[in-house]
Amino acid sequence: MGHQHLYLPIGLTPSTELRLQLDESVTHTAEDNYAGISNASVGTKIKVFDGAGALPKVAFLGTLLIPGGNHSRYLPQHVGIQTHLLFENEISDVVSLGHDIGAEWSGETDNPDLFFGLCLNFQPTDKLSFFLESYNLYNSQKQDDWAKPGHASHFNCMSEMGAAYMVSPRLQLNVYGDFNFNEPSKYTNLGIGLAWLLN
Repeated sequence: MGHQHLYLPIGLTPSTELRLQLDESVTHTAEDNYAGISNASVGTKIKVFDGAGALPKVAFLGTLLIPGGNHSRYLPQHVGIQTHLLFENEISDVVSLGHDIGAEWSGETDNPDLFFGLCLNFQPTDKLSFFLESYNLYNSQKQDDWAKPGHASHFNCMSEMGAAYMVSPRLQLNVYGDFNFNEPSKYTNLGIGLAWLLN
């Protein structure tokens, strides 16, 4: 599968961000080849608390997943909703720990996936940073696509790691890789991206 990702965050106020995302995928199988939009979403990130001492920074992240109806091979049949509370503790000047919890309605199932994640960030210089993240889903109904063929699981456990480098004050280069612990051979992803600050 090939994948292209467009993510556009727009600062509306110092504490509110509008987020637009559009992904395109190409799938090749022995039986068929097809392509199309695989993710279309609009969301917002709102700062709730700046943090104080041991108390973490808190933000709310809400996302609407746009459906594709019967005409899409990738998009959900119905509107999906994702809601997350994001927390971040600054451990030192160069290390921070992020953690978040949430609920996600995919637009395909009646009951939500419960989300919980943990992310360690390391920024040794103003230009270079690294991260290591574990993000996991739980559903009260076993999911066939969260396990090896012929099996099902309540949990979907994934991990991601990457680095970012500020080429200039407005241009950032990102490299990352993520994989699925349930079945690494089924889902492993490597990517390179650019982020450009418009204003």
